[in-house]
Amino acid sequence: MTVATDDMNMPPLFAHASRKEWGVSVLAWEAGDKRGYLFHDGVERTLASGFYELMGKVEQPSPDQKVASMRLQRILAGRAKENAHQLIVGVNGPTFFDQVTRLRKTYPAGLLDPKWIEEVRGEGAKPRSLRRRTTLVNEAQMQLSAEAIDTLLASQKYAQVWDTVVNILSNSDLVPKTQLAPSKTVRSEQQRELALAIREVLYGKGPYEPRFNRFLAALSARSGKPANWEIATALSAIVHPTEHVCVHPTVFRLQFKIIGTPGTPPAAKPTGAGYARVLAAARVIGQKLTEQGEVMRDLLDIHDFIRVSLKPTPNARIVAAKVSVKGKPAPERDSDNDSDEDTETE
Repeated sequence: MTVATDDMNMPPLFAHASRKEWGVSVLAWEAGDKRGYLFHDGVERTLASGFYELMGKVEQPSPDQKVASMRLQRILAGRAKENAHQLIVGVNGPTFFDQVTRLRKTYPAGLLDPKWIEEVRGEGAKPRSLRRRTTLVNEAQMQLSAEAIDTLLASQKYAQVWDTVVNILSNSDLVPKTQLAPSKTVRSEQQRELALAIREVLYGKGPYEPRFNRFLAALSARSGKPANWEIATALSAIVHPTEHVCVHPTVFRLQFKIIGTPGTPPAAKPTGAGYARVLAAARVIGQKLTEQGEVMRDLLDIHDFIRVSLKPTPNARIVAAKVSVKGKPAPERDSDNDSDEDTETE
């Protein structure tokens, strides 16, 4: 990234006289005797009269401070754009700006917050944690590499290919356990077809959509029922996390409405065409997060952002339960597709 040499157009930067750890900041808003400053650490702080006098102007910003200024201005511009969209469209319910706000309420520095990195990415988390994204990806890429799968196929160990998939996914929160339960009767030909479909969906050379559909057919043949979104998408998402996304249908449907994505939201069961739309939406979300100053490692960050920022609050769940108890239908759910709502923790 380059920094403009003409500093005349750069908004003023400020630094607190005694809070050097906050870094530089820009003035986000001013109302009455209060001012809001957005700081380099990603936190917006409100200072009242008598305190914002401690904010001194940075007269000669360093190159790093200029880069910080550009990033903070992009965040403010993204907020202004989102607020303008809300006024024009009149959105009911949560907006994308609400999602980002909720994210930063728990994780002030967003996707780079140390708490996010530990709790969500699982870096430094306990070995039994289900949210160990980096470890999960490393294990999947090693145990399900093209070479590893080809070795099993050459030895006709077809069942072991699927067993490896189940073992890896069982140590994550991406797929409900009911979708990983063993089938009562699986013919050897079904095991072979599923193993070949796994190899193709992960490393095939043709377009992804038909490879995905073949994988769906093999999953359905093995279980005797249509595959669900989580189990259909989690495998590619952890082996190729920068290219594919794991889909939890309920929150993704809500996300479609919030960002106004063209096309229909995810249907009850996955298809190749439906996944293509969801993947495109995930990339739009990534662009919008970038506009808000967020830095993503992969599409797992987008998956986790959606689930964390749209997860129902405890009060909302209590209300839904009371409605159901009174004899009225509770909000629609996708059978076991949404069991992640019961296991996810913030």
